[in-house]
Amino acid sequence: MLILNSITSDLTSLPIRKEIYLFAKFFASIGALAAWIASAHAAMTVTVQGPESPTDKRYEYDRAVIELALAKTRTKYGDFKIQDTPVGQNSKRALIDASNNKYTNFIIKFSMNNDLPDSLTAIPFPVDLGVVGYRVALVSNKTKLALSKVRTLEELKKFEVLQGLGWLDTRILEHHGFKVRTGAEYEAMFSMVALGRSDLFLRGANELLNEWQSHLEIDGLAYDEAICIYYPLPRFLVTSSENKELIARVHEGLLLAHEDGSLFELWDQKYRASVDFAKLDNRRIFRLSNPFIEGLDPSWQKFVYQAGPKLTQ
Repeated sequence: MLILNSITSDLTSLPIRKEIYLFAKFFASIGALAAWIASAHAAMTVTVQGPESPTDKRYEYDRAVIELALAKTRTKYGDFKIQDTPVGQNSKRALIDASNNKYTNFIIKFSMNNDLPDSLTAIPFPVDLGVVGYRVALVSNKTKLALSKVRTLEELKKFEVLQGLGWLDTRILEHHGFKVRTGAEYEAMFSMVALGRSDLFLRGANELLNEWQSHLEIDGLAYDEAICIYYPLPRFLVTSSENKELIARVHEGLLLAHEDGSLFELWDQKYRASVDFAKLDNRRIFRLSNPFIEGLDPSWQKFVYQAGPKLTQ
């Protein structure tokens, strides 16, 4: 560009036809316009959360949803590329990194509550369609037998619940009088319940099948088939408030994918087998409130998919 400007400057000082000078200036303008267009439509780099362990498949759906939203808006916003954070980062660490905008356009799934950090913006759409609120338990064989005899919520509260560090579930369950133990390492929690060091490792009905199949080698690990605890647990995608274009783009993409049915197709592909495996219709379902979303705009509820039977308690 600088070379071309120099050439055109030299041309004006030479006794040549004015048309040559205008021709050169025209192509200089075209070059500048092409450079601006290329910059405006450069591929957007988006960072998503990688797995906590080599067998952790929980974030595959999140990545697919984000990719779907970006693809739905490619015409308007341009191309994109997705990268993962390193293996081993837990959800608490991911939230801190998102708050600090550590990675380029870092976007994660977050169990919404009234305490979202001010530095983050939530995209108001429950990307799991609410299914993760149906909590079923990985247990030991001994605990599985005991759970088959549970009939009331008070009886259920005699069992200790194991949950991950920083998970909103801990606060919800403690609010309702459950005893909760937190674990910092995702993989260790499977062995903890199998060995009876805690009673119930609650998982979303959409997570049960993959986690059960990927931990069959753990001696004594079982999954309960008798009970389910339900509480509203909308999970939104959140990112640094500085990522304004990403926020607008993903929100538009999610709405488009919901309207044309492609989001439901992805949900079925990733989650249907596990929800069917959980057999929610055969379980005694205990309903709990979630006091930590009282300040949340209820418009998200229209996107919730009814995955199980009507709640009995």
